[in-house]
Formats: sequence, C-alpha cells, structure tokens
Amino acid sequence: MPRKMFISETLVELKLKCSLGVNWWARLGTVLPMLKTLILDSAWVRCDKIEKFLPAFPVLEELSMSFHEWPDWDETVSSASLRKLTICATGCKDFSNPKSISFDIPSLVYFDYSDMVAEDYPKVNLTNVVEARISLLLDEDQFKRARAPNNDEDDVLLCLRNGWKLMSGIRNVQKLYISLDTLEVLSLCCKSIPVFNNLKLLHVKTAANEGWQGMPVLLRNCPHLETLVFEGLRHFVTDKCGDACDCVSREDKGRSLASCPVKKLQIKGFRGTIRELEMIKHFLESFRCLEKVEIYAEEKGRTDLEVPGVRELIAQMLRLYIEFYSCDVQFLVRSSLDKKWTAQ
Repeated sequence: MPRKMFISETLVELKLKCSLGVNWWARLGTVLPMLKTLILDSAWVRCDKIEKFLPAFPVLEELSMSFHEWPDWDETVSSASLRKLTICATGCKDFSNPKSISFDIPSLVYFDYSDMVAEDYPKVNLTNVVEARISLLLDEDQFKRARAPNNDEDDVLLCLRNGWKLMSGIRNVQKLYISLDTLEVLSLCCKSIPVFNNLKLLHVKTAANEGWQGMPVLLRNCPHLETLVFEGLRHFVTDKCGDACDCVSREDKGRSLASCPVKKLQIKGFRGTIRELEMIKHFLESFRCLEKVEIYAEEKGRTDLEVPGVRELIAQMLRLYIEFYSCDVQFLVRSSLDKKWTAQ
C-alpha cells in the first residue's frame, strides 16, 4: 500500500482486510492524528506492544482488532479517547494464559473482549462502559480442574481466580453478554463477583459441554435485572448448578432465581425437547417477577420441532403454562419469506 495512506493529516476512518499479519504502523512510522475509527479485519495482528501502538492514534474513538497472540506476557491497553473497543486474542505463545492484562480506558462505553483468562488484571478502569461482551477462555485441562471437587488449593486455578477483577471493572454496565466459558471462570471466584447495580440485560450463550456453576451467584448479584436471554438451554450438569436449574434435586433448587427481579425471559435456539420444556417450567415457577417469556425456534440443522406432533404438544404445554402461571408465553418462528418472527 502507498506510504501516504498511513501518513495523513485528514484521514478519519480506516478499514483494512488482510488474511495475513498486519504490522504496517511499525514499518512505516504511522502518523494519523485525525483517525477516529480503525477496523482491522485480519487473521491476526502484530503490533509490537500495544502501548506503542495506540499513541499513533491520539483521537481514536473506535478500535477493532484480532490478535494471534499478545506480543508480551504483561500488557496495558490505555487510551483517553477510545469509546468503542473490540479485541479478540488467543493468549500468549502456544495459547498460554497471559500474566497480566490491564485496561485504562475511562471514556469507553462499548467493550467486546475475548481472550484466554489472564493470571491477573492489575488495573481495570472501565467505569463508563454501558455494554460489554466478555468471553474468558480456559483450556481443556483447566476446565477439568475447575469442575473437580475440593479445587480450592489447586495451584493452577489459584492464579486464574482474578477474573473477578475484570468483571469488577465493568460493574456499571447496563447490558452484559457472556459466554459459558466466562461462567466457568466466575465459578472459581464466586465470593468476589461484584454486584451489577445498573445491569438491565444479561445475555448468556450456552453449550452442552460447559457448566452453570457461576450462574447462581451471578443472578443474585443483578438486583435490578429486567431482561434475561439464554442462547440455548444446554449445559454441563454439575452439583453446583442446581441452585439455578432443575437438573439436580436439592432443597435450595431455584433459590437464586427467586431473588432475581427479571421480568422478561428470552430463550433462543429452542429445539423442541422435553428437557427444554422442563427448564422453562422451572423458570416460570422460580422467577417471581416474570411477566413475559419469548421462545425462539432454532433455525439451524434438524431439531425435534420437525417431528410430527411435536409443535402441537409444545402449543398445548405453553397454553397450560400461560393459564397456570399467569405469564405471557410466546413461541416464535421465523418466516421463510419475510424473515420476520411470528408467534405460533
């Protein structure tokens, strides 16, 4: 690319798409004093240390980039101007957990962060973030250790329990989207999870091989939650998730749900299984303030919804739910013609 593209007094928005590594600012001596938006659509990015990268863009407001890996074990992302930040990383060399990652971005309002969980987050100054999307990743061995009984003294996990520091730094968010990987991380530090006093919407993406151990304390720490969204209703059953689900029979089943003031529940990727219907019934019984439930049919692959008679059974069950629990329950399917969701 021409050198003048990266030395401009007027350039405001720059988007680069590349299937290889991008490290042009290091080679060309970038001077872009007016750049406000930088989108790097690349397989991975090399930026030496990010402390050297960000000063090249003194008024940058939006940054989106993917790292193959952090260049260093200890990193600090600092900017006075950034308002929107998206970072997708894979830890350090050979997918190792970084030693420490700090974020000092006081003006940030949107934060999308995916990475191997760091051993520490020494500084997290993100007090003005309104919407956050967090995916903290563990490797396979760490997953097994996290689910093992009596893991409090596990040296490998001890240095990963600082994930609460990152969550504490975004405790003022109003919308929070998390992966189940993140729930696994939070299960390691349940006693330190902050109270999200401003949180109105919580979105959780589920997976059959990942657990809900962190779900009970998370819901109890959202005292003003209004909307809860589950992307799927699958999870790996453990003895610690029974406080939020009905998979494990226990005296305090559903306790964390009873204390949660959520009014609207959305379930996406519904596949029409009996297990899903049982979970929905459990939610209706346990969420005391629930007013509306929206169930969105799965659109990808074959599901039980295609089995003859299943949709009629679901409709019958939902009618019973509406009558018994006095809650507006809707089953929605997307039209193949106009792509709009309609209630069945």
